[in-house]
Amino acid sequence: MRITNNMIVNSYLTSFNSALERQNKLQEQLSDGKAIHRASDDPVRAVRSLKYNTNLAENVQFDQNVKDATSWMETTDSAMSEMNSIMTRARELVVSADGTKSTDALHALGDELSGLIDAAVTIGNTQIGDRYLFAGQMDKTPPLTRTTITNAAGESVEVVLYNGDNNKISMVSQTGLVDPTQDSVNLTGVEAFGPADTMTDASTGNTVTTLKTLNDLIKVKNELLKPNPDTSWMSSTGLAYVADGHDYIIQAQTGIGARSASYEMISNMLLANNSTITSNLSANEDLDIPKAIIAFKNSENVYNAALAVGSKIMPQSLVDFLS
Repeated sequence: MRITNNMIVNSYLTSFNSALERQNKLQEQLSDGKAIHRASDDPVRAVRSLKYNTNLAENVQFDQNVKDATSWMETTDSAMSEMNSIMTRARELVVSADGTKSTDALHALGDELSGLIDAAVTIGNTQIGDRYLFAGQMDKTPPLTRTTITNAAGESVEVVLYNGDNNKISMVSQTGLVDPTQDSVNLTGVEAFGPADTMTDASTGNTVTTLKTLNDLIKVKNELLKPNPDTSWMSSTGLAYVADGHDYIIQAQTGIGARSASYEMISNMLLANNSTITSNLSANEDLDIPKAIIAFKNSENVYNAALAVGSKIMPQSLVDFLS
């Protein structure tokens, strides 16, 4: 086979470009320490990196969900602690409302209890950002309202209305279907200040939801503000109202505390997962720097040798001899 000058030049250029491409790839890898920049570099490792990055993104989002959930539940727990203090003080007022107190003193106790009810309504309308904690999924609506309605007998009665719903707000912390029993981060107004009672407002014909714990406090307050308060009723029925309401609130606070503890454990698990995934991703993508430097120096030597050879090959033609 006749070897022409063009064949020699083309063969040289092909080999030269391969050496240059190899050197360029090593320079690209050394510039950021990553072994993979495109799927063609290593299809298997590229697919593995895609999976790791997807898992890492999911883990980061779950971790943010847990942080949001923890913030929500900590605010809820703080509000319930304040309610616990209110119920403790209400119980002290009822216990002190005995036959030794004058009517004016009993009225003063009733006025203080009324203030505690207002404070409880304020706590029930606690917000985190622009969302109401105790309104269920209707978290843009103030859940508690202290007002007066007309009962079926045509009498005006003071009540605390619940304007939210009984749906849970869920912040998922793992893949899979949402489970409100595990993923819920809120207490509804009924769970925190109930149980719920339904009444018909005769003045409007609307059915309304009221909250027993707070309505019982109103009943106790009304008794204390009567012209002649019944201290025997206070020491029996009144005290039972407050005690039952206090127990209900403690139970609700215990429930949110248990969920908060579970989210803390999940947070630790996600943190460990994040470290594991990051480590796997690094092991899959990171460049072996010492090995790459050696390969680059070898490539550089090959490239320089190719340049030296090219300087001898490229000028050789018939014209060089004719000159």
